[in-house]
Amino acid sequence: MAGQLELALRGQARAYSITQLVRMVRETLEANLEECWVVGEVSNARIAPSGHLYFTLKDERSAINAVMFRAAAARLRFKLADGVAVVARGRVDLYESRGALQFYVEEMEPRGLGALQLAFEQLKQRLGGEGLFASERKRPLPCLPAVIGIVTALGGAGLRDIVTILLARYPNLHLIIRPARVQGAGAAAEIAGAIDDLNQDGRAEVLIVGRGGGSLEDLWAFNEEVVARAIHRSRIPVVSAVGHEVDYTIADFVADVRAPTPTAAAQLVVPAKAELRRRLDETAATLHGAIVSALSGRRRAVGLLRGRLREPRAALRQARQRADEAAAGLGAALAARMRERRSLVAALAARLKPPRAMARELRLGVGRAALHLGQTMGARLARLAMRVDAMRARLGEAAPRTMAARRRAALVGASARMAAAIERAQARRRTELAALAARLDSISPLKVLERGYAVVTNARDGHLLTDAARAEVGDELDIRLSRGRLRARTVARET
Repeated sequence: MAGQLELALRGQARAYSITQLVRMVRETLEANLEECWVVGEVSNARIAPSGHLYFTLKDERSAINAVMFRAAAARLRFKLADGVAVVARGRVDLYESRGALQFYVEEMEPRGLGALQLAFEQLKQRLGGEGLFASERKRPLPCLPAVIGIVTALGGAGLRDIVTILLARYPNLHLIIRPARVQGAGAAAEIAGAIDDLNQDGRAEVLIVGRGGGSLEDLWAFNEEVVARAIHRSRIPVVSAVGHEVDYTIADFVADVRAPTPTAAAQLVVPAKAELRRRLDETAATLHGAIVSALSGRRRAVGLLRGRLREPRAALRQARQRADEAAAGLGAALAARMRERRSLVAALAARLKPPRAMARELRLGVGRAALHLGQTMGARLARLAMRVDAMRARLGEAAPRTMAARRRAALVGASARMAAAIERAQARRRTELAALAARLDSISPLKVLERGYAVVTNARDGHLLTDAARAEVGDELDIRLSRGRLRARTVARET
């Protein structure tokens, strides 16, 4: 290819434009390099809003930009992530706008691990991280459900096994079968819709969701996220019964109970009628023995109480005799108490004086108290008069008006001095504030921006850009100007 390009360009005297040169290289690539398979490691993977996948394929020594358009990306069974080793089929072409080689991928598989297995592991890890597999959210199955919902394909071996086992173990069951495709395109959506329908119906007490055995591709509908989400939001307990005992699906991890086969699911949901009858008989025998034992104990207790119980008439006679003795004792106690009260009243009456004598004594006491009070008040008033005269003489000597005038003049002078001092302090502070404001304004970043400079940050990580090497081609830049902001994109870089 290099030799052909050299021959094509040799002997040309005229100069080519960049567009013409890039187009010649592109046409040479298209003519000489067909579709091929490449092996590499994925890095810088991202999904554009259009749905296209952009990434880089690299090995130990080289790297090439790659793109997988939306139609091809929709066929991927696994999530493209950095560090995944892949085998990709596509063609190499030249992207004219940048003059860069680009690998257009049509098909891609993970290297070593199959696409389905990788997708299974990725979804399992993500849903497990969200808590969909947590044991504390799993619910117990009802003991003997009257109505059972079944989600599977009509005519399949799984449905036949489930119905046969359920009706053989308990013929009185009511079954609600919600058919759905269990493999192929659109099967996952039908399974999820069937689970939602049975929840909306609300009659079923437990759901069996599953199918018979098959390959990983056949069982893949039960590894879809839409089915896992439907099982997780189901208000009715779900039993997952997918494939054979060795088959594990995402539905098994999300369901409340995992059955190894559809037949085992039917056996888990409903116990055999004969087994129920046997358990009922054992319970009845145990209950009868407990009742007989309890009655025997009660009879023994009644016999003991009967032996301790005396003749009722004898007990009544003794009670009457005790009542008579208590009445006699009470009468004697009352009589003694009355005698004590009468003696106390007589003693108090002897100590009590006649009212007239008490009044005369009170009048004499009041007269003596009035005379003593008059004498005391007169002496106190005389002493107070002497103290008032002395205070009047001292107050005249102090000249209050003169002292007040002197204090007022001193106060006016102090106020004037304080006002002047406050004014001087405020002027000094204003001068200092103006100087500090000028210094702050001189070092403000906004002054630098007014002189035509700008502050540039990388919108990808928010870091301030002071070195062109820290920006990648295609990065969005946030440019802060003196007035307003600009949003730009890096189209080239010079370091």
